[in-house]
Amino acid sequence: MIYAAAVSAAYKVGFMKNFFVLVSIFFIVIGAVFSQATESPIPQMDEAVKTLARDIHTKLVEKKAGKIMIGQFTYQDGIPPFSSYWVNQLVGELTNMSGRNYTVLSGGSEAEWTIVGEIVQAADIVRVYSRMIRLSDRAVEASFYSTFQRNEYINEMIAYASANSGGSSSGGRDPRETDSWDSPVPFTIGTSSSVQAMNRALTEDDEDFFLLAPDRSGRLTAETTGSIDTYMHLYNYDDGEELASNDDGGQNANARITYTVRAGTRYLAVVRGYGSSTTGAYGFKAYITVREGASSWDNPVSYEIGANEENTTTVNRSIQRGDEDYFLLVPNRDGWLTIETTGRIDTYLELYDAESEELLDEDDDSAGQNSNSRNSNSNARIKFSASSGVRYIVLVRGYDGSVSGNYGFRAYFSGAGTSSLDEYEPDDEPTQATVIEIGDTQQHSFHTGNDVDWFRFQIRRAGHYTIHTRGVNSNRLDTYIELFDSNMNQIAEDDDGGSSVSSLLTQNLNSGTYYLKVWCLDEEPNQAYTINIDVEK
Repeated sequence: MIYAAAVSAAYKVGFMKNFFVLVSIFFIVIGAVFSQATESPIPQMDEAVKTLARDIHTKLVEKKAGKIMIGQFTYQDGIPPFSSYWVNQLVGELTNMSGRNYTVLSGGSEAEWTIVGEIVQAADIVRVYSRMIRLSDRAVEASFYSTFQRNEYINEMIAYASANSGGSSSGGRDPRETDSWDSPVPFTIGTSSSVQAMNRALTEDDEDFFLLAPDRSGRLTAETTGSIDTYMHLYNYDDGEELASNDDGGQNANARITYTVRAGTRYLAVVRGYGSSTTGAYGFKAYITVREGASSWDNPVSYEIGANEENTTTVNRSIQRGDEDYFLLVPNRDGWLTIETTGRIDTYLELYDAESEELLDEDDDSAGQNSNSRNSNSNARIKFSASSGVRYIVLVRGYDGSVSGNYGFRAYFSGAGTSSLDEYEPDDEPTQATVIEIGDTQQHSFHTGNDVDWFRFQIRRAGHYTIHTRGVNSNRLDTYIELFDSNMNQIAEDDDGGSSVSSLLTQNLNSGTYYLKVWCLDEEPNQAYTINIDVEK
């Protein structure tokens, strides 16, 4: 037939590198063969597409969809001309639909919904299964199927896929090409490492793109399988930020990335050969291990923060390979928190703001630097200045995916600076400055390492003035002084002008109003301090 000859010729000149050229040839030939026909050579398929488009349109309007794209319709993991014809007709029908409140996109970078499906042959019929998927969480919002009789034209349009799918084992392009950043291949994230791998193949200078949309927050593992040397990058799909990359983190020369992901965020895994000449077949899979009864971002273990190191509870937990635990901390006052693990396994800590999901701090082996014998060199510790009432999430995991075993978790307030506010608070801004008279001495405290105290004083007679701050119990409290005029212009500053690390500032001052900013360079202030201003006689 003319159609078969055209397909054969197109393939010989490089069908898989000129896919859209083939599609054009296909429709030109179809038009030539059926030039006397008043409608499509496959009217029942056209009618099925129209019915499908109306059903999809109804759902899109109901869901108030904004931007959609038509994805791939596969047959035995291939993309035959039948699929291209079906997608072309469906795009045309939806684009011309009246009452449309959505946009049909040609690429997937901004799409919110996608329509994908599979083509199945059974006996004398063809059935096309279609799914309408919300990309934000990969939820299938609706599914449809279209059935019609097979005929010789449909048979040829479908049969081409199995005859020319390319031998991936020999380095040919796989049937999911051509994928790209704008048109990635969706992969459904599994719940364990036994998730079925998707078979792909790399050709010279090739890259494969996988769209990952987790439906739960957790520790994602994305990895390749097979015998070729792969390299992987992980990106935030929506803003393009590269999050991680890996060469040989998996078995043999395979790549593996583990990364903490959030439900509702879309990610893109890009796989390439280690070198531009690396070719061959490989598998790709991604999973978030779900263990029955395990904690999660949405269901963390509530932990009551200890008042100090001596009066705190250690929670005993266990980690399996690739596992993680989540703890919820809600401090009842401002102060420095120590968050740490105990035990013999190599743990890793991550601290997040539970509301914004911002990573605030992370640590690997800091607890091993403590002389406390209960801590091995592989335990983790974070010290963080926390705020009262703020919800924090602590993630505990093994240093890598191979770590498993028992560990302890605890969190407590540390340092005397965690005491309640002094009588002069709030004095954190110039407008809240505490008034201090010349010749007076006041006692203040830094209730956290981030605390700042402001003072205001009046000079009635020009002269040489001394400003002094020091710890109440010793001169080892590391204070810092900044002096400003009434217009908040800095005049002078001092760090260690007094004995040891206490501050001492001397300055000639004219009459007028002045401001002092006093703060501490110690992360955990361990005592209160005094401040006084005197004039030299």
